[in-house]
Amino acid sequence: MLHARRIRRCLGEAVALILLAWIASASAQEAAYGTAATEIAERISAAFPKVTGRVIGLERERVLLDLGAKDQVIPGLELQVYREGQEFKHPYTGQILGKLDRDVGRVRILEVHPNFSAAEVIQQTEGTVVQQGDRVRVTSARVILALPNVDVGDVAGANTRSVTRDLVNALVKTGRFEVMSDQRIRAALQEEKVPNPDQHTDPAVLQALWKRLRVSAVLLSKLSLMEKAVQWDVQVISTVRGDSITLASAEVKGIAPKFASAPGRGGASFLGRDAPRIDQIALRSQEIPFKAQAMAVGELTGDGTMKLAISDGQGVYVYGLDKAGIKQVWSFAGATADNVIALDAADINKNGVAEIFVTNYTARGLRSYVLEYRNGKFEKVWDEIPLHFRVLEGPDGSPQLYAQSAGQDKPFDGPVRQYTWQGNRYAPGAVVPLPNQFNTVYGFALADVDGDGAPEILVLDHLDYLRVFDRSGSEIYRSSDRYGGSEMVLEYDPSRAGENPRSGIEPNRFILQGRMYFQDILGDGKKQLIIPRNTPSTGYVFRTRLYDKGKIFGLNWDGVGMQAVWETRELPGYIADFALVDPDGSGNRKLVLLVVQTNLMGMARGRTSVVLLDLRPPG
Repeated sequence: MLHARRIRRCLGEAVALILLAWIASASAQEAAYGTAATEIAERISAAFPKVTGRVIGLERERVLLDLGAKDQVIPGLELQVYREGQEFKHPYTGQILGKLDRDVGRVRILEVHPNFSAAEVIQQTEGTVVQQGDRVRVTSARVILALPNVDVGDVAGANTRSVTRDLVNALVKTGRFEVMSDQRIRAALQEEKVPNPDQHTDPAVLQALWKRLRVSAVLLSKLSLMEKAVQWDVQVISTVRGDSITLASAEVKGIAPKFASAPGRGGASFLGRDAPRIDQIALRSQEIPFKAQAMAVGELTGDGTMKLAISDGQGVYVYGLDKAGIKQVWSFAGATADNVIALDAADINKNGVAEIFVTNYTARGLRSYVLEYRNGKFEKVWDEIPLHFRVLEGPDGSPQLYAQSAGQDKPFDGPVRQYTWQGNRYAPGAVVPLPNQFNTVYGFALADVDGDGAPEILVLDHLDYLRVFDRSGSEIYRSSDRYGGSEMVLEYDPSRAGENPRSGIEPNRFILQGRMYFQDILGDGKKQLIIPRNTPSTGYVFRTRLYDKGKIFGLNWDGVGMQAVWETRELPGYIADFALVDPDGSGNRKLVLLVVQTNLMGMARGRTSVVLLDLRPPG
């Protein structure tokens, strides 16, 4: 009996200690989020200073204001423009009561100088024009903000309701804001019958929030797992035109960056049905101090070791890859005018060393080049090449070099051809029978996905849909889900180029979709199409897309179309490029991802993570 009591007492004490530890941990976590929310609220408050000023000049499309850095104004700040009217008096006492101001419109500051700023007109009242002498102001009344629930993503221990409440309280405590909750936002949008109420950057949503609630700005808030911390970003979006007023960020100190066991509420799947989450082991994640645009992987030094070539758009940097991580071993600065849009690597000349094919699309046209490791250093072995390069798997799975030229008035001209090494040069060969509407060297793959012995042509279109064509050019499948997703865009205006300019044509935009692989990466004898999906932070409403999260999928042909059979965990940031690599020669191929760290709106932070993932078959 006594023994049983002692056991119960010990168990009770143990439970109490565990409970106390849990309460202490929860309290510390709540305090950490509260502190970060206060930092963010203060930064947002600083973006709405109580200022008044005057229009001091008009220069082309710019409006000059007498407000400068001394007045604590910032780029992105929006001000009301008004015109002072005549004084009006009390009809009986004659006392001056004030002036009847006339609303002229709104301006947005673009540049801030010490004693003045330059702005653009973003809204103009009908029948009025901004004039020198007009007054400008940011209201001294409380600014009304809309705060949808914070997207906590995959951050372990973060509670959407609690974190959102912390931010609401911090904003209200500044005395500058009135905050509309997620519930009030949804009710207002329902009353306005807005078709896409969850797309908070949709112009229709912004207009409805202004009309119904007089909201000046929407706060889009998100938690992200960085390499060593949890980052909290809040993007402040104007309801006038959808412009970003400011980005307020804070590190949640004292919180270890850990994935939650299940996706957060904000991570809705774009699939009709969820693919199984594949087991993945993040072997390493290492940061490089610039925004990367392209990557290639191969035996670049001929010693049997795998190395990475990464470009920031101007230079090319080579990194060694081993168990300790990545380490830069060589760099090529490149010219100021260079614009590296793609990197590829393969031993095309069969000398045991993989060449680096650098596609360099400058303002003067294509100035591509090829690097090879010779005599202890990388040298240009072919330069000033008017070609786009892409190394892809051939139908037999071996790496093949494909290239395409550019025209005088367009980025691509002529067919995509396979190039081979003949004697002492790279020589053009067979034409790839791409569909006419997708005649570009980017965003395609050749793979026998249906197993009939003849390779199909797989293409990612400009809307991020996967399309499959047979060898005759007939389309046999178009995905309902979106894949790919690229921020790499080439623009040109045909009216300004060529011998016969075509006037009146809007500038054309070519989205350069990324690569796909058809490989057995899981080691189970089955090949899948390995393809990324970057998700735009603003949805697919706008022409310009900024991506803030991505994942990798494995797709199989099921007799009717391509179906997702597995997917990786969602990663914060934009997957700019990826590759398959066997770093230790074990035959176990791994994923190397080039992930550009972004803020909430998908804007690059200027840092990139190289992430190495080892995948395991689901189940």
